[in-house]
Amino acid sequence: MKHQGASRFDDLTFAELLEHALAAREGQLSAQGALVVQTERHVSVRRYLVNEPSVTDVIRADAQFQLLDPGVFKGLWERVKDSTVERTRYRLHTHMGVDPDIAVPLEITTLQAWHAMSCHQLCHIPEAFNPKEKPVWKIIWASTDALGEAEVLNEGGGVVLMHVGKRRVLIGGDLSTGEMRRTLLTVLGLLLPEKQTLPLHGAAAESDGEVTLFLGPAGTQKTTWALKCGHLIGDRGLSWSSAGLHRLADGCRLHLDQNLPISLDDALSFGTLAENLPLGLDRQPIPAEETTDPENPVHLVLPLSRLHATEASDTRGPSQLVILATDPLGVLPPLARITQEQALAWFILGYGNHLGPLESRDAEIDIRFTPGFMDTLLPRNLDDYIYILEDLMQAHQTRCFLVNAGWHGEKATRGEPLSASEESAVITSLYYCTDWESFGALGLEVPAGQSETAGPWHPKARWESEEKYLHRLRELTHAIHEELIRRVDSARWLTALDLE
Repeated sequence: MKHQGASRFDDLTFAELLEHALAAREGQLSAQGALVVQTERHVSVRRYLVNEPSVTDVIRADAQFQLLDPGVFKGLWERVKDSTVERTRYRLHTHMGVDPDIAVPLEITTLQAWHAMSCHQLCHIPEAFNPKEKPVWKIIWASTDALGEAEVLNEGGGVVLMHVGKRRVLIGGDLSTGEMRRTLLTVLGLLLPEKQTLPLHGAAAESDGEVTLFLGPAGTQKTTWALKCGHLIGDRGLSWSSAGLHRLADGCRLHLDQNLPISLDDALSFGTLAENLPLGLDRQPIPAEETTDPENPVHLVLPLSRLHATEASDTRGPSQLVILATDPLGVLPPLARITQEQALAWFILGYGNHLGPLESRDAEIDIRFTPGFMDTLLPRNLDDYIYILEDLMQAHQTRCFLVNAGWHGEKATRGEPLSASEESAVITSLYYCTDWESFGALGLEVPAGQSETAGPWHPKARWESEEKYLHRLRELTHAIHEELIRRVDSARWLTALDLE
């Protein structure tokens, strides 16, 4: 509804917001019905937390946030409110979480209709807002000019400013929906551990009573792996508590590549936002190989129902936890069984390459360690999350595995990811393999024997030169050792991976 005397629109439907976005020329419709918008490409984003005891007492020393004076935030907040009051704006009342008992209520104000459209998918739109009468977080997503000449803008780009004590967030800039999602998950990363609940940047699926959770760095195709295991429970926005897994949002954000889990026509139908998708004169998507900027990623924000997700937002378990890695050295096995203790160590590591195997065929070896696979999204001390994960795995008797989604063999970073038949063999073995043997390093166990439909389970057999394989394996174990030795309780994690 529109308020008299002001250009504010409250709780418009997705279709109504689409009409506003098209009227304001914020984007154009694809032939299939998706709204195509352009966002700032490769923009740097600086993140600030207001300096207050509730933050400084729990924040990680290496968290990628700068501290901000409370008075500076207050001045910016008032300035943005004043500068937007006479402008067309959109306000949504949403939940981060489906179950009202654990959901965080949000009041989100945006200056662009397509920003509000993205929040329809990145959050949950409840039938009744905040029935538990919890404190409401207020979020304003504004253009950088609304912040004036604030010092936080001196380096250009975009900004995210959070005041935990006041439950307020300012987002400045024409940023991607990924930044909004990161901001929402950061809020949960601060709040949920106080309720012994773990926020997760992963994907989960259910099949025949088995719930499988996939965690891993960007580029490991978590959603695609989950869909191979059954009906999707949630994607990129999950929480795990003693009651089980809980879906936090109604939609998901996918990287558009050749491994898209649904047809492109279905992905681009009404209800989808497409960021930076090039269109031809016929409003059909231009194939990636024909665009002038093939390295620029295209992302789709779409409803989970499009991926045939289960209607249930809560489920027990998970009974299986799969840690995904992208090993640029090519020495990790396609599948390994690990203990819960080892799963904690791999969670701490967040091991992978800067680019996944589907993002670049000729990527440099650029090893990245992203603790918890969420980087800035886990702002508290890492131990806060590790101990919760440890208790949850024990409570649910979760079986744990490590899957190397790429690369494999001597052509590290130039080889293909696992083939379809190999992925199928990995999924089958997750459920049914009972015969395991030692991998010979890092405390891993691999399926015994040889798969009839896939390559060798032991990565050494994928190398022509055993000497080169052993050299790369030593390089990997050294890198892992150097990363873990910097962590609290390092002796525990080194012992878990047979590195002590």
